[in-house]
Amino acid sequence: MNEVRIKKLRWKFVMVSFCSLFITMLMIAGLLSGTNYYLARKNIRNTLQYIVNNGGYLPGAETSAEGEIEKHSDYDVIRFLNEIFNVETYENTSNPEFYYTTRYFAIIYDENQRISKVITNHIAAVTPTEAEIYGLKALEEPVSFGRYGDYYYTVAELSTGGIIVVYLDSSDMILGSSRILYLAMSLILVGIIIAAIITGFFSKWAIASEVRNMELQKRFITNASHELKTPLAVIRANTEMMEMLGGESEWTTSTMRQVDRLNGLIKNLVMIAKADENENSVVTSECDVTKSVRETVQTFAAIAETDEKKLVEKIKEDVKLTASDGSLRQLTSLLVDNAIKYCDDKGTITVSLSQKGKAVQLVVANDFKDGANIDYKRFFERFYREDKSHNTDRGGYGIGLSIAESIVKQYKGSIGAYWKDGVISFVCFLKPMNK
Repeated sequence: MNEVRIKKLRWKFVMVSFCSLFITMLMIAGLLSGTNYYLARKNIRNTLQYIVNNGGYLPGAETSAEGEIEKHSDYDVIRFLNEIFNVETYENTSNPEFYYTTRYFAIIYDENQRISKVITNHIAAVTPTEAEIYGLKALEEPVSFGRYGDYYYTVAELSTGGIIVVYLDSSDMILGSSRILYLAMSLILVGIIIAAIITGFFSKWAIASEVRNMELQKRFITNASHELKTPLAVIRANTEMMEMLGGESEWTTSTMRQVDRLNGLIKNLVMIAKADENENSVVTSECDVTKSVRETVQTFAAIAETDEKKLVEKIKEDVKLTASDGSLRQLTSLLVDNAIKYCDDKGTITVSLSQKGKAVQLVVANDFKDGANIDYKRFFERFYREDKSHNTDRGGYGIGLSIAESIVKQYKGSIGAYWKDGVISFVCFLKPMNK
């Protein structure tokens, strides 16, 4: 993983944290606002019902003599919570100002829906005439409880006969609910900005060690490759000298084969270390993909023939893509080399190339009769080999397909392995690179 990918991972972590926090805060704000709205409506309903039950009056407003100071019980947590959540009934309310702060008006109708009484002595903003108009509007509505402007109303039948319409001035409750909603939204916005700054700062600190480990890993691979090349060169030279003096033997041939394998492994390890570094330094141009793929495939013709395997080309003409010619050739080489190694004896390797809009599809397939019930997704893991015996005759390291996937990612494309009817296919979709 290179520094660019670590930074992408960092910002992905920031976005996940950011979204999680936003959703959590939104849920909390919604719960608070929704609960407050529910309790406010419940309070309004209870108040209206209380007025209806008393025939359009608040009886507590007239119970105290003028100048009398009413005594109330000391502060009680239970009573306080009951008042907050509207559990306490109005007959037993501990708020002495309730009867004087409640603004309402009522219109009472007889059995023939003619107005028999208009009560407006608990509100100054509405005249009796206006109250009559409000009453008619409430009677025209299909529901018995609703809202009209800053007023909530209820329509009910009286036990003595007739109908009563009560309007309650709920402007304070509406304003309070709106204030809580806007305050919650503002706090969410401020909280998200602060959280984004903090998360961004700490995420940079959190990945600092990973960036350093990545640099140390690449440095180790580069240094180790140079250190290993020297003894391998000495072993090769000594083996060649033995062959010159005593002739080629089974042992010298085996030694030279293993030296070549180790040189190949070192080359691939260095390729892995540099593959991600080249991701942002690739020079792109309008490439003739047909030419690049065909020339690369033809270099494997002799190898396939030596292994008694058939190499078939199904390459469309004039396939173009904005890409890096070197990475296209490397990708083709990796896939064809892998196909030749793992193709069944005397099998067929097929290389197909076609244009898909602005993108390109490259498919390398080979016969593989034992390919059922295999997890092909793991083929792209570094150092993974399906051959548990680690047969050295095939010469694989479990690296090539991982590098191929890394190249495809540079094109923001996709690569996958699919098996059907004894044939395994590696399908690549490559999108144009930005110049």
